[in-house]
Amino acid sequence: MKRFLLICIVLSAVLWIGYSSYELWLNTDNSIHPEQVFCEEDESILLIHKYSETKNANYFSAIDKNPLALSLNNLEELAYLNAKIYASGNRAIVIFEKDTKWKTEEIDHIKSFFKLNNLDFKVEAGHLMISQNYQPCQKESDKNKIDFLIEGDKKASANFWTQEETQWKRTDVYNLNKGFFEYRSSDPRSIYGNAIQDIPMFVSVIPYTSSSYLFKERFYAASTDSVFKNGPMNLWVDKGFVSIDYEGQHLIVSDYRSQQKPSLILIEQSNNEDSVMVMEDMHSFSGFQLTQDFPKKKNSRIYVIEIEDKVLFVDSKSTARKILVDYQLGKTLALSPERQEQFFGGLPSHVNLRDISVDKKASLTWKDQLLFEVNTKPPNEQLSVQDKTTWSTSVDHEPFNLAPITDHLRKGTSVLSYSSSGKYELISPNGKTIWKGDLKAPIKGEVQVIDVFDNKKHQFLIRTDKQIHLLDLNGNTVGGFPYQSEHLLTSNISDFVWNGTKRFLIGNEKGEIIMLNSAGMELNIIQLGKEAIISTPYALNIRGNLRVWAVNSGLQELLGYLETPAKASVLGKTSAQHSIKHRGKVISYFEKEGKIYSQLLKSDGKNEDVKMLDEGKLFHVNDQHLVIASDNYFKVMNHNHDIIYSKQLPFNEVGSFIYIDEKSLVTVLDYLQNKIHAYDKTGEELEAYPKEGRNQSFTAYNKYDKTLYTYTIISKSIICFKSKI
Repeated sequence: MKRFLLICIVLSAVLWIGYSSYELWLNTDNSIHPEQVFCEEDESILLIHKYSETKNANYFSAIDKNPLALSLNNLEELAYLNAKIYASGNRAIVIFEKDTKWKTEEIDHIKSFFKLNNLDFKVEAGHLMISQNYQPCQKESDKNKIDFLIEGDKKASANFWTQEETQWKRTDVYNLNKGFFEYRSSDPRSIYGNAIQDIPMFVSVIPYTSSSYLFKERFYAASTDSVFKNGPMNLWVDKGFVSIDYEGQHLIVSDYRSQQKPSLILIEQSNNEDSVMVMEDMHSFSGFQLTQDFPKKKNSRIYVIEIEDKVLFVDSKSTARKILVDYQLGKTLALSPERQEQFFGGLPSHVNLRDISVDKKASLTWKDQLLFEVNTKPPNEQLSVQDKTTWSTSVDHEPFNLAPITDHLRKGTSVLSYSSSGKYELISPNGKTIWKGDLKAPIKGEVQVIDVFDNKKHQFLIRTDKQIHLLDLNGNTVGGFPYQSEHLLTSNISDFVWNGTKRFLIGNEKGEIIMLNSAGMELNIIQLGKEAIISTPYALNIRGNLRVWAVNSGLQELLGYLETPAKASVLGKTSAQHSIKHRGKVISYFEKEGKIYSQLLKSDGKNEDVKMLDEGKLFHVNDQHLVIASDNYFKVMNHNHDIIYSKQLPFNEVGSFIYIDEKSLVTVLDYLQNKIHAYDKTGEELEAYPKEGRNQSFTAYNKYDKTLYTYTIISKSIICFKSKI
């Protein structure tokens, strides 16, 4: 008897479980069962398995036509119910589904989150439907029945169905952690190529300062961009291409198939010869539209450069040259692992589309008739990073030399780039062009930076064959400059103060010294001799008389009068190679048979005996110090001939050695390795050095912003490295 009762109890329990399961899950006659409620009128259906993950994926925006969608944002407190949520994409319908029947307090709690007027709440078995003005769908047959909801992957955060033509397309949403979500969509109608491992293909040529990255596999691009599909670019692209934004410019990086060189294809398809320009480091074309959005201005001129086995298309010549410089400096994604991780971390390796920008990371991978989408808004990442410590820029001329200048207007150090033909351009402390000009005559010697009015506001002093120009930091001429000479000017310019006013001295081919005031007016011309003046002339106060010292092309040392009509004195022959004015006296230096000598012109106008200073080579002399080199051992002396710095360099080919008096440090160009080193007063390398450099380097220290500015010229571009000292 007991056994019979036990069997009856077990059978009753099984029957009850079966009945409950039928009522809760299998009985689709339930009028608010999702399969009965939803239809084509909903346009799309969202099934939420994991509420918080779906919310983090911002997927409620997919059903923003549903007036109840906004209320779904506030349901964190309902996690304990362990309920699925169905939501219409078009109608005001939300259905909660759970394993057990609804309790009154649970229903009341859910009602508290939905505040719209005229809402209906209906409960049947395990379903609770919230709706507004609900009208059942008119389903003509079982063919129109929504019976596919059970097919969604229950391991996903959510399933999303959308109707396209007569088919329902499903996307499964997966949480990949770290803010990334993957979306898998059935897409049997799409025909793309094989997914491509694009990252190793392109990172070696893309600048790490790029602010976006959009890769398109070739067949994906052809299916989504008719301009590309029907244009010349489709003739050479092999695997795909990348569009990037770099310093405000949009450009394309493409691979190409064997024997399908892009420049040759564009030359062949050019309508006329004038549309093609061939330069030393690039080609240029007009009349081509490569994609829907490049060039931005339809058929405008584009510039084509080749790096490794890739070709880059840019609509700015200066930007093209900047990219070449960045590549030579190693400023690419391939050589910046942290930046590479910031760009690509969390995305799959093989894709048909990879789309990265400041507020987005996404990819599409098509495989086995499924479209896999990974998408996120990258948290706390800034892809548009301005490199504040380094910049590069191209100028409209071949840079011959640079003149850094403390710029009181722009609160930093600007730099004047100039060509040997007379073109010049001022670049700001952040690498932007401020102004430019053309003297229409070759610049002679070095451009000098001076302070005409002794007010810490600087100007550029520039000499051509017959003119002297004085430009301020706005690019304007000062006073009555330029000064025009009748004869060739053959010496550098010196400045001095006499009776409280700034004056300038320069020599010419006739052996004359010209004296100008600060406004560029000619004050006097005196004859020193018959041969051209070749040294910088210096004004000296000798026993109350304003005198001038200079050397002519016959290597005669001369001493004349600037204000008194008297004949110049010939002091004799000199071996001077460099002469400077120091504390009112002239010191001359020369090198002979591996030894360095100096000679001082005393205050009475007579020379002291020649003195040997050291052994080695005279590497550099300026108004503040001289640099002596003995193999790779360098010394810096002041003009009292005290050693103020010395350094045994770890390399032999020295392109430049620049001593910064204000900070007792040096920058040195290793000519062989193309590296710029910086050493402090103890001889230790500064942090973040060495830097990439070519041929020559230039350095200036700005005491106002406490920044060391180091410049070099690479591929017709100027590069600046800034370091706080």
